[in-house]
Amino acid sequence: MKIPVILGPTCSGKTSLALEIAKELNWDTLSIDSRQVFKDLDIGTGKFKEESDVQKFEGYWEVGGVKIWGYDVYNLDYELNVLKYCEFCREVIARYVNNKKGLIITCGTGFYLDFLMGRVKYTDINLKKKQELDSKTLIELNEILAKLLPSEEIQKIDTKNKRRVITKILSLENKENYQTFLIKGVEFEIYYLNQSREILYKNADSFIDMIIKKGVVNEYNNLLEKFPLAKAWDGLIYSEIKNFDTDLSQRMKFSIHAYIRRQQTYFKKMDLKYVFDNSKSLMDKIYINFK
Repeated sequence: MKIPVILGPTCSGKTSLALEIAKELNWDTLSIDSRQVFKDLDIGTGKFKEESDVQKFEGYWEVGGVKIWGYDVYNLDYELNVLKYCEFCREVIARYVNNKKGLIITCGTGFYLDFLMGRVKYTDINLKKKQELDSKTLIELNEILAKLLPSEEIQKIDTKNKRRVITKILSLENKENYQTFLIKGVEFEIYYLNQSREILYKNADSFIDMIIKKGVVNEYNNLLEKFPLAKAWDGLIYSEIKNFDTDLSQRMKFSIHAYIRRQQTYFKKMDLKYVFDNSKSLMDKIYINFK
């Protein structure tokens, strides 16, 4: 079974595009996003939808009759990692393969997609070692990484992301047990929406203005008491609310712009066959290949 994947940075319109295609083809969608999987994180993660025809279920939302898998899967205190996440994705994909129903994936995290496609080698996690690394600063972790990898290889890693650095160190220290994640009988076909930064920044700024208006700060404050140690608070948007109380809008915009640049840097390293600078040409290509 071939499954199309719409790959693109935050605020490129992936979800809206996938919903439009899914409605036309009578398919469903799967969102690969490490924050949207958490329950109650609706506004700051972009799950919020203006449409009135939205129903929320365990593990998915239904928007206009189309399922979006990957929403509301875990409670905020769940210890999520990329392997657990991809195991969830595999269960969803297997259901559609068995039922012979089409599924379209959206993804803004190249590392998660590479992992799902079996392009990333991994090892079973040494929990004791992981806890030890968790207690270190990002500077200390990068010093450890520098001893394990040549500089040209380090450049391929997001060294500003503590989770990614820890994962890489753990895998390098346990090379003999490497394995890869793979879903048999499935071929992923990637369609990259490569919009200009000017467009993406403009979309991102509008998104920030919208979520502040819709109450993302209240969303954070209402959940903080129940889940004070949730790792989601260190992610995009929520970390700005957590760490700052002034110039919040501008700080969020700077943060999301920087994240878009990191996404685009990662995407450039991926083997991408189909690259489009606008959603219409991307949509037309998927229709030609799958309709």
